[in-house]
Amino acid sequence: MAADIRFTTATLVRYAVTGVVCTAVPFLLAYLWRRRTYESWWVFIVGFLAYYAAGTVRFILRYFIFREGSIFATDPFVFYLVQGLLSGVCEETARFIAFKYPLRNKTARTASVMYGLGHDCYETLAVGGFASFHYVLDGIDWNNLGEAEFTKGLDDYSAQKMLEGVAAAADFSFLDSVLVSLDCLAGTFTHVALSVIVFKAVQTGDLKRWLLLAIGLHTLGNFLCGYLPLSDTGMHLFSIFWAVGIGWSAYRVYQKLPYA
Repeated sequence: MAADIRFTTATLVRYAVTGVVCTAVPFLLAYLWRRRTYESWWVFIVGFLAYYAAGTVRFILRYFIFREGSIFATDPFVFYLVQGLLSGVCEETARFIAFKYPLRNKTARTASVMYGLGHDCYETLAVGGFASFHYVLDGIDWNNLGEAEFTKGLDDYSAQKMLEGVAAAADFSFLDSVLVSLDCLAGTFTHVALSVIVFKAVQTGDLKRWLLLAIGLHTLGNFLCGYLPLSDTGMHLFSIFWAVGIGWSAYRVYQKLPYA
């Protein structure tokens, strides 16, 4: 099987285009939103930094919680539930702190959208953009160096698992590219929607309803996407439909938020 694995030029181009699309989406939408609403880039930057802070705290907590042999690492249900809860609590708390303190004077509803685009930007770059570009570089290396260099020092089992992963990566189709790009867009709208909900929590002071709702939706979405026996295509489709549902609900909330 390994001798037949090769990243074609078309495959590498698809990865590159996917990376460009995923990277450009939050910046383009933020630019268009600023053109329409005159919302500040500072809100976008705060969202970006807030995700970085939330991701750092989450990384540290994961290191201590998911120790080898722990029930958190061995039981799939518990693993994905805790993973989802960590993301929900860390990210939604970061949103709340951002709206409550550095953005406390931003009371117009347009700020919630701009913040969501900034918050999403970090994740989109890390998960969609950079990952796609990484596959381009890895594909070129595989074509130039071959199996022997990549499997050097690995036992038979590890080498076989790695080759299966390489084969799957080399089979990246046009449909896969479209689905990943749409998934990135779905992630953007999900982050905007959750930002609107948390913004509502800050503006109304009703934390029990709105902040807990955001944490619950974030946790549930992450948990289901990881725990359900979905294929890669299934996970992309789940994310897209989930974003549509949350986005529609958040839009109705957005319509009732103050203009200034």
